[in-house]
Amino acid sequence: MSAHVTYPVGAVMKSIAQALKRVVDQVPLVIGLDQFSIEAFSPDKVALIVVSIPSSAFEEYNVSSEIRIVIDRDEFAKALKKATKRDKVVFEYGEGSRELKVKVISVRTNLEREFIVPISEVTFERVGEIDVQLEVTASVPASELVAVIKDADVVSEEITFIYSSELNGIRVAAHGDIASYETVLKQFQPLTYLESAVSTAMAKYSVEHLKALAKLLDLADECTIAFGSDKPLKISFNLTGGGQVTIWVAPRA
Repeated sequence: MSAHVTYPVGAVMKSIAQALKRVVDQVPLVIGLDQFSIEAFSPDKVALIVVSIPSSAFEEYNVSSEIRIVIDRDEFAKALKKATKRDKVVFEYGEGSRELKVKVISVRTNLEREFIVPISEVTFERVGEIDVQLEVTASVPASELVAVIKDADVVSEEITFIYSSELNGIRVAAHGDIASYETVLKQFQPLTYLESAVSTAMAKYSVEHLKALAKLLDLADECTIAFGSDKPLKISFNLTGGGQVTIWVAPRA
């Protein structure tokens, strides 16, 4: 059981690691025969991050059999802290090792920095598919969604998404003790797609969790959001070069 894989864009791995540091305690990593993936819950189980990158997105992908390890969150983020889009990242693992080697290599100068990320003795089960029907789906520029989250964070710990067929849009609201925030997302203002199987839907989510996860949206030009009444919020987007990131946030009562 061994792995030697090389990912060509260090900045992508850096953003993933930095976002994980804000949300999770440890990083469950699966290096499969045809896919590199991370499935990590926040400690309170409110948020789930799923990163799936196919082997075809890697420069090298040599894996003898599927590897499931839990790596240290802080050391993982530290190893990738200075990675840029001009760096490639190599992950190396040998059977029985309690360490994951992470090498950050400059494409321009060939300078190599090696880091050792400790592996926990904790084991984990794969999350698998989340089978929940979300009635409202929309696509939005990632920067617009980040702006909405930041604006809501100024006034409240809670953000509400309300779809209305009469409005033909999604009202986003946050209400605090001394201030309120509200905006409406409509087709082309700034949504690029909107569809709903119901006439109305409303759900509330933690602003703190969304704010922590927003770092991942730096990797996307556009993302898809989906929700239903008192159901999880799903945010997903494709990675340049192949792969997908999916974020789940449980609703608040």
